[in-house]
Order: sequence, then structure tokens, then C-alpha cells
Amino acid sequence: MSSIIKGDADAFDANWKAREESNYTHWVRGEVENQIQLAFRNHWTLFSELMDKEPLYNGGKRVMEIGCGRGSLSCYFSDAGYDCTLVDLSEKVLETAEKIFSKNQLDAKFLVGDANDLDITDNSFDVIYSIGLLEHFEDVETTLKEQMRVLADGGIWFGYIVPKYSNNVQKDYAWINEVLKGYQENHATELNKEEIFRSDHGSERYIPILERLGLKNVQASGVYPLPMISHSIDFPFSLMPKKSELELVRHFKKILNENQKNTGTHPWLCKEGYGNAFLVWGVK
Repeated sequence: MSSIIKGDADAFDANWKAREESNYTHWVRGEVENQIQLAFRNHWTLFSELMDKEPLYNGGKRVMEIGCGRGSLSCYFSDAGYDCTLVDLSEKVLETAEKIFSKNQLDAKFLVGDANDLDITDNSFDVIYSIGLLEHFEDVETTLKEQMRVLADGGIWFGYIVPKYSNNVQKDYAWINEVLKGYQENHATELNKEEIFRSDHGSERYIPILERLGLKNVQASGVYPLPMISHSIDFPFSLMPKKSELELVRHFKKILNENQKNTGTHPWLCKEGYGNAFLVWGVK
């Protein structure tokens, strides 16, 4: 096992190169077919709703995803007519993303770049977002400062953060994942995954920094109020057989419909600390 360097891309890059799952796309135009497609569909509908409701947002279409990975959320933005730029430190993952976009006839620009030192002009983007990036930085202020620098006035910023939780929705389903893991070990060879640093900070770590950097109307909420069910839920996520995933999606949709009925809000929102992640957002 290689040493873990907090906030760098080495462990991510090793996983991208080694895993078949790295070639999955979690974007789909039609009906979702697995739990991660369901997650990204809800990321997209939630982001869209928040942008529509935010009076300070300038309505611009220039968007950038930092630490884009395969660019699943950016596929949604591109398909909706946004001018997308995907940035990642890994050339390997950008090659994967570019193939996915090309296969689905989606437009985007792809840039190799360091989140801590972006070679991008000030005020270049109207929407900036990251999915599962910021929790991997011990020094989060540097990358947040860079993102605020390239965000245009009136631009909206989203940080979807997946901290190291031990007592969230996942805890009641850990035994299922252990059963699946044992079954998998008897039926296939599971490649080892590189360990990746993950902080346990909540929104209280990020909000004061963002406000100090000039972000206005900063808000936060828990998101992803569903368990992740798999023999291997760490990055990159390993899906179950298609029939199992379809049944899980059917069940999860019922839970989300009930959530929306009970709360009157977007079904992907929940109390911070309960879901698998939390979202912080605001406008420059």
C-alpha cells in the first residue's frame, strides 16, 4: 500500500487505472438503472432546483466541474445546454471522461489542472461545482480560494462533500454489505483499492471560509438519504448485477417519494449527518 498524501491525486489515479468501474458512466437520459445513476439524477435535479430558486444567481451558462472524475454530473449540465469545462489533475480520468462525452455526443472542454492552482482567468465561470472532492483536502482553504477567484460575480458555487461518517444512514446496512462482500470473495477476485484520505469535517468547517472569501447566502444541508448497497462501496463504487440494481432503484424511489411527501422539499435533502454526504452552496 502506498503512503497516503492528503489532498493529492496519486491514490485516485491508481484506482482509476486499476478498476473496471472507472469506465462506468453514472449519467443517463432515460430511466435510471442502478443506485448510482439514481444518485446523480437526484444531484442534477437538486442543483437545478437550487439554481432556479436562487435570486442572486446571474443565470449564466459557463460551468466548471473541479475534480471531475468521469464527469457524470457535467453530462447533465452539457445535455441541458450549459458550456461545460471539466478539470482534473489526472490525465487518465480526463481521457475516460472525454470518451464518455464523445460516445454520448455531449460537448465539453477538458483541462488537466490542479485545484490548488488553476491556470484559469478570474471570473470565468457562472457555476462551479465538485462532487466528492473537498473532503480529500486537509488544507481546504487554498482550493476554495481558487474556486472563488474564477467564479464570476453572481455565479453560484456548489460543494458536494462526502466526509468520513460512522453513524449515518449507512450504519444500519453495514451487515448487508458485509454479506455481499463475503459472497463476492467466494465468486470473484476483488482488486485492492488504494486508501484515500477523507476528512470528517461537517459544513461548519467550510461555511466560515466561504463567507470570508465573499460567498453570499451560504447554505448547507445533508443529502443522499439512502444507503449504498454493494460488496465494495468505496471509490470507485462497484455495482451489483443489473437485476439487483433495478430492484434496489424501485425500492429507493419509494423511499424518496415518501421523503418528499413528508417534508415538502426536494427528496434528496435530509438532516446533515444522516445522509451519505452534505451540500454547501452560495453565490458570489
